[in-house]
Formats: sequence, structure tokens, C-alpha cells
Amino acid sequence: MPNIQTKALALKPLPFEEGEFKFLLSATRDDKRESLVLTRYRDREFFIRIIQRDKDYLIKYDKLTRPSPVSIIQNALKAFSSAHNLEVTFSNIESKKSQSHFQKSDEYLKDVSYFIDKEFQKEVWIEIGFGSGRHLLYQAKKHPEIDFIGLEIHSPSIEQLIKQCKIQNIQNIKVLKFDARIFLQLLPSNIVGKIFVHFPVPWDKKPHRRVISKAFIDEASRVLKVGGTVELRTDSDNYYNYAYELFNSLNSFELEIRKNREIEISSKYEDRWKRLEKNIYDIIYTNTLHSPPKKQIPKFDFEKFIPFRQAVEKLPQKAVVEKDFFIHFEKAFTIDDKSGILRLSFGSFDMPEHKYLIFNDNKIQYFPYQALPIEQNLKSHKKIEELIYG
Repeated sequence: MPNIQTKALALKPLPFEEGEFKFLLSATRDDKRESLVLTRYRDREFFIRIIQRDKDYLIKYDKLTRPSPVSIIQNALKAFSSAHNLEVTFSNIESKKSQSHFQKSDEYLKDVSYFIDKEFQKEVWIEIGFGSGRHLLYQAKKHPEIDFIGLEIHSPSIEQLIKQCKIQNIQNIKVLKFDARIFLQLLPSNIVGKIFVHFPVPWDKKPHRRVISKAFIDEASRVLKVGGTVELRTDSDNYYNYAYELFNSLNSFELEIRKNREIEISSKYEDRWKRLEKNIYDIIYTNTLHSPPKKQIPKFDFEKFIPFRQAVEKLPQKAVVEKDFFIHFEKAFTIDDKSGILRLSFGSFDMPEHKYLIFNDNKIQYFPYQALPIEQNLKSHKKIEELIYG
């Protein structure tokens, strides 16, 4: 990712502007070896990191707050360099960098915050781990009246799907790079018609990482309409046996089991197993209950402001681990005695939040945006307040 290096750097008094960028404030670790510079571009704010090494300075993007597309970071580093008249010894910033479909496809690729408190006007179908995207594209074209959400954590697969959406002019797909086990908690109740889980990773040695779990089925049942289905398709005997026992332990549902069923469209992965005459199992779970509305999670606001150094002195050095959540205060960056920035991770063990807490202007707030409104994060937030206020 973009970075520049220089042998000398004397930071200008903040705030200052350079072109379209505003550099607002800086915060530095106690050892003076690392600083964050809060940067604004139009309506986006993010950090630039400055790392002082033995013989030079490395200036780069901050992973937790980086904006998209990458050209914003490139231009921010150029503006920072120009404002300080830096003698750059290394740069990998290209003046003209072609943007991939993945980087410039906001109409398809969404951040998870897009789905928080979203009001859906149509029925929703979800595919978890869409891989090549063949099945998802087929279903979206066949059912233009349905809104589709595709979840995938493999970036090349996401980029390929978005490319095909553009080529085929498919408008009813939204793509999210996120963990499905957490995502369902964000959706309203009774809006989903189908959830496809085709050929998930079996995780035989780490079963806790499997998509299908008791918690997943509970959330799936809540978001599914009456008559809505979860369709698990797998070539793994172990996964099939595990899922079958799990589904059978539940109440108020209908279950259909099939073996080597022919479906309308199959993935390249499935075609390969068919050629090898490997068995493929289907478990189709049908929800039979109407669920109450999703429980509303309050916003994670802080009750009052206290000075930054006063708060930092109270915080534990080691991670706080509870039954279903954790908190780890990782780094502290000081602006002055009253103001500063904390980097921390917290929440669910499966999909933790990585955030900053900014103590400034007589308020404490998460950055770059609030944590996701799920139970594990609410419990974490209450504990964070307790630790900060003592």
C-alpha cells in the first residue's frame, strides 16, 4: 500500500490545509516513535501514520481507518509531502494508478455500516461464501424482484463478482466483505426468503469457526420469513453429520435431506466433485415461526468526558476476557494532558471490533465510526466505560 520515506521531518503546526486535504491534529506515543495525523478529505476522516525509524521516517496509511479508493490515500500522502517540502528517499505512490472494479464499485460493494438500521423494501436473499459468484449471479438475474446480499471474505472473488455485475448489468446485488456469523445480527426480523450456504469450509480441526452453529441458526430463524429457508450444500461427510445433528436438536422447523440433488446452476467447485463422483449433501431448513422485532441496541455513547491521561492511568495492561467478549487496550497516543487517542480491540471473539477512541473537544467517541450494534459490543462498551471512569 502507498507510503513514502524521508530522512527528516519537522511537522508543521496544526491544523493546516494543502489542496483538498485538511490536516487537523496529531497524537504521539510516549516513546515518540509513532504518531497519528488526523486527515480530512471532503466528508471522510482518517489517520496518516508517521513512524520514526533509526535513520528515517516512514509515512503511510493507517489500516483501521483507510478510506477507499486507494487514490485518496495516495493524494493525501502527496499533499502531506508537498506541505512539508519533504526530500523523499522512497515512494511507491503512482501518479496514475488504474482502479480495479473492487476499489471503485460503491454501488455494489458496501461497508457493513450501510446495513445498520437499513429499511429493506423488498424480500432479501443471502448467499454466504459465494466463491466464483456463478450461483449468486444466476439467482439475481432470475429473480430481479429480490434484493440479494453476497457475503465473501476472499477479495479476488469479490472483485470478479463485481466485474460480472457490471458486464451483465445486474442491479439487485450488494456485496459485503464480512463474517456472516455477525452480519445476521444486524438485519431486521422476518425479511429474508433464502440463505444459501454452499460448500462452506468444513473446519474439521477448528469446528468453532464453522458458519453453521446454534447461534447462527437462532439468528437465521429470526431474520427468515415464515417459510424461508437455509440451504446448506456440502461435500463433507463430517460437516453434513455435524449440521444434521445440530438442526435436529431444534424445535419448530421443517427439515429436508437430499443426496446428489441436481440444481439449476452449480459452481466450478461442485462440477469438479461431480466429475470425481463425490457425494453432495443438502440440508434444507424451513422456518415455521414469525419472530418478534429485532432488539434495539442503544448507541454506544460515553456518559461524560474525563482527561485522557487520567483515563489511561486506570486501564489494564492485559486483555480483559469475559465469557462472550473481550477488551484489549493496545496503544495510547497523546495530544496533550487532556486529549489523546486510544487504539483498542473488543467485542466478539469471532469478529472483534478494531477501533480508536478519541478524547478531544470535551467528548469521547469511537473512530472512524461507532461499533456495530450487537450484544457482544454493547457488553464490551459498558465494560470500557467502567474501566475508563474507574
